[in-house]
Amino acid sequence: MKFKIIFTVVIIMATLTHAGQIIKNIYLEKLDNGVTAIIKERKDTQAVAIQVWFGVGSVFEKDNERGLSHFLEHMLFNGTKYTKPGEIEFEIEKKGGSINAATSTDFTYYHIEIAAPFWEESLQYLYYMTTAPTLSEDMIKKEKPIVLEELNRHLDNPKSLLWDTYNKLAYKVSNYKHPVIGYRETIQKFNQELVRNYFYSHYVPSNTYVVVVGNIDRDSVLKKIKETFGTAKGKHYRPPKVPLEPPQKEIRKKIIRKPQVTRAYVAIGWQAPPISDKESFTANVLEEIFTGGRTSVLYQKLREKGLVQAIYGGYLSHRGTSQFLFYFVTDVDKIEKVKNELFKVIKDFKENGVPEDLVKDAKKKIINSEIFAREEVTHDAEALGYAASVAEDIYYDIKYTENIEKVSKKDIDEYIKKYFGENNYTEVQLLPESP
Repeated sequence: MKFKIIFTVVIIMATLTHAGQIIKNIYLEKLDNGVTAIIKERKDTQAVAIQVWFGVGSVFEKDNERGLSHFLEHMLFNGTKYTKPGEIEFEIEKKGGSINAATSTDFTYYHIEIAAPFWEESLQYLYYMTTAPTLSEDMIKKEKPIVLEELNRHLDNPKSLLWDTYNKLAYKVSNYKHPVIGYRETIQKFNQELVRNYFYSHYVPSNTYVVVVGNIDRDSVLKKIKETFGTAKGKHYRPPKVPLEPPQKEIRKKIIRKPQVTRAYVAIGWQAPPISDKESFTANVLEEIFTGGRTSVLYQKLREKGLVQAIYGGYLSHRGTSQFLFYFVTDVDKIEKVKNELFKVIKDFKENGVPEDLVKDAKKKIINSEIFAREEVTHDAEALGYAASVAEDIYYDIKYTENIEKVSKKDIDEYIKKYFGENNYTEVQLLPESP
């Protein structure tokens, strides 16, 4: 059965409890030391997702720190003041849970997914990892070859080269032009002083978001967060605003050739608004129209007609200037034909507008997809953590489906005219070595 649900975000309980706020069934409180606690009780599951998010990413790094956010993520798995290296992973996995972390341009987060009875010790472990890592010189020396080998694999991957090249072309002002993994010359120079200074400058209470979603008791979780993360100390830090790129007014294009490549891989993209801009919701709906599955416009126009082996695309969100990308795989001799078809679709939408039924269907698919995705506590927690730490507004998540529903055909038509020009895009082609 297909149905449409609009989450009208009304503050059901706008009361302040322990200086916190309950918005629908999400409890939000900023602790005295600056840590933000986000708790969502769910009795429809036996699982719990515990996540700790930080406004730490490659976009905030200085020249001598390129790759340090990612390197630090590795370091936090190398023992703490209270645990030996590998002990936390062993204990979590022994109980059937999983533990991991991720670093991006705009954020870093650490997460555990585990059965509900083990939430308390899992939260304790993440507290140890993110507030009391050893960061010893020995462990830094041990981790460097591991990260450098990861860098080697990154550099050996032609597709990584494509995206690194794209970002260097698309970004001239902000640090999105640098790869998250960093550079060999910076990684090799990382030392204990630099690593520790970066950690104690960025992994501070005012930049910490603790998210717990699952079959838990809210008061018990809040008490535990206050006993752990609520006792952390550190100087006040908030991520600086990421500078916006000047409007792109020219085509930026580069062709890369590699012997191990047998087909053409092409990325074409336009500048897009930051995640905090209300137009980001319009971009999400447009993504669904262009590339949202087998019924999408470009799948039908390109994939079904045999012009491409694969077509992807959509809104790549950032704190700063984002991108609206199209990425396709095809034969070398079909590149121009595919590009012509892509630009023909864009031109038709600009001149005649996007059909109303496509807009309605896209919004319905996004909303229904969100409902199904939220069945998983991990996705639920990630959405809350991302909204708080990257969009810097918890309502980005809470009102997400409502804002999607508000997107109109007029919004879509205006977005296409505003951003998709004929001479303001970035293009990178990854081709076989022989022409």
